Amino acid sequence: MFTETSDVIGDLKMPLQERVVDKLADMLFASDMILDMLRDERSYKFAGHLTSVEPSVRLVYDQINELMKQLTD
Repeated sequence: MFTETSDVIGDLKMPLQERVVDKLADMLFASDMILDMLRDERSYKFAGHLTSVEPSVRLVYDQINELMKQLTD
């Protein structure tokens, strides 16, 4: 499993808006990965019941995407 370590001191040197956008990007990436996993046929055979979370994850993805557009325009 991949674990990302954070440079707390380095992070504090970044402007707040950049730090927020960076964390939103992490969330966007994670929600996109979840959507991919849910659409993967191999996973579907073993966890088809998880497809019920797809609309919620899609909503999170869309909301984060909109936030990022607002913050980066």
